[in-house]
Amino acid sequence: MANTSGMFLSVIGGAALVLGTAYGWTSRNYRASELDVLTDRLAQLERSNADLAAKADETSALEARLSELETELAAALQAAEDAKQAAMQPVAAVADPVLQPEPDPVIADATGLEFGDPSRGEQVFAQCRSCHQIGQGAEDRIGPHLNGIFGRRAGVHDGFRYSDDMAMMGADGLTWEIETLNAYLENPKALVSRTRMNFAGLKDPQERSDILAYLRQFSASPQNIPEAAPTAQAREVELSPEVLAIVGDTDYGEYLASECKTCHQQDGSDRGIPSITHWPTEDFVVAMHAYKRQIRPHPVMQMMAARLSDEEIAALAAYFAEAE
Repeated sequence: MANTSGMFLSVIGGAALVLGTAYGWTSRNYRASELDVLTDRLAQLERSNADLAAKADETSALEARLSELETELAAALQAAEDAKQAAMQPVAAVADPVLQPEPDPVIADATGLEFGDPSRGEQVFAQCRSCHQIGQGAEDRIGPHLNGIFGRRAGVHDGFRYSDDMAMMGADGLTWEIETLNAYLENPKALVSRTRMNFAGLKDPQERSDILAYLRQFSASPQNIPEAAPTAQAREVELSPEVLAIVGDTDYGEYLASECKTCHQQDGSDRGIPSITHWPTEDFVVAMHAYKRQIRPHPVMQMMAARLSDEEIAALAAYFAEAE
């Protein structure tokens, strides 16, 4: 009996030793695994901190560059505004001829401007007729009518929606006279930086002189020059009254306009692509049918217009006429 008890205790002791040893190994393996996990996590945190530090450096560099660009832009805008104001101001006379500064050549040319030949000016004006009317019965179209343009304050013609910059220039005192009209015709965006008029300008001084003489005939000064007969403006495409009478669905036009707005800016700005916002609906319809019949030469617009029905063109015209 004693031997049996001793053997039993020996077995229990051996089992306890084995279990203790196994527990020790298991515990040690668990701690090692946990240490590996913590080590990996620490490495991840260090990499994240390094990435955040790099991004912080990039952000600081970008903020510094942005500050530099804002300073340069402010200086450029101020220089442009100073030049614009200088071009609009007459040269002040100086009593002492010795102290009189050298005349600015641009101002000297402007003050010496003369009107050219109005008959040649009428031919030059042909390139303006798609946007502007002049003469008896002239109406605002894509651009305002030009009757009485001489002496008119810029951006204040009743019933026509001007760009913000044109309205601002008018509020600042810009008035259309021979000098300012000459400068505007030479380079519109140099005088009014964000004008909606999509026109590169007339570089030939003689053409500007001739067209100014033509425009002058339709202004109240001098009083002894009457308005001419109505301007004959044949449409690019003669459309049936039924087509012109289609009333477009603006909601459908907005849906169709998504493709147009990949190139044309909805706000009416001109970034190398002509603005089509606030076009009179008839002008829009005529232009699109001119592309559709390949009378206007732009191949992309010809392709786009060829896919549109009369109703779809009318819908686009209605949408862009009222787009904000």
